[in-house]
Amino acid sequence: MAAKQGLLEVADRGTLFLDEIGDMDVAVQPKLLKVLEEKRFRRLGDVKDRRVDVRLVAATHQDLSLASREKRFRSDLYFRISTLILHVPALRERAEDVPVLARHFLAEMGGARGRGQVELEPDAEKALMTYGWPGNIRELRNVLERAVLLSGASRLSRGDLRFESVPHEEPLGDDLTLEELERRHIERVMSREGGHVERAATKLGISRSSLYAKLKGWQHRGS
Repeated sequence: MAAKQGLLEVADRGTLFLDEIGDMDVAVQPKLLKVLEEKRFRRLGDVKDRRVDVRLVAATHQDLSLASREKRFRSDLYFRISTLILHVPALRERAEDVPVLARHFLAEMGGARGRGQVELEPDAEKALMTYGWPGNIRELRNVLERAVLLSGASRLSRGDLRFESVPHEEPLGDDLTLEELERRHIERVMSREGGHVERAATKLGISRSSLYAKLKGWQHRGS
């Protein structure tokens, strides 16, 4: 029986897309570098090299320049793949794109479930545009899919949306306690920093251990 082709062979003379390349195991990184440099690889258990020529497109949420300096990502691989770098702003920084993406996802979801077009009420659209989206587009799709599954309606309102953290439009009322104000401020900073504890702690001016302790305490209280 013929051996099944791997992704590299399938992508030969085409484009290979690697998502989250910054999370690639350090043991695999030199193998990828060798393929890019020498345009050849060897199947697992094989003794013959195979030629391959691919255009590599990679995506990551990490700062690979920093990761290479901290020895978490091979510097030689970083310089090999960083010929052209495109910085895509986080979803929270391009709120005007949210309704366009939302309508695209809703069209897909409605069609897949035989429900036709699912639309957004103005209050739902406003909530989507003012939320911080720490999970970026994946979180947007998840929020919409959950709403479509649970609501059963052809138009989604604000009440149909369930977010993982506090939306930015939620006001800090005068009747909140100091602890509640602190928690909401921390949640908003965490949202803006994409859930990255170390960056959020720096923004808040507290130690990472202090922030971890606060987050863990709220989690245990279940509120």
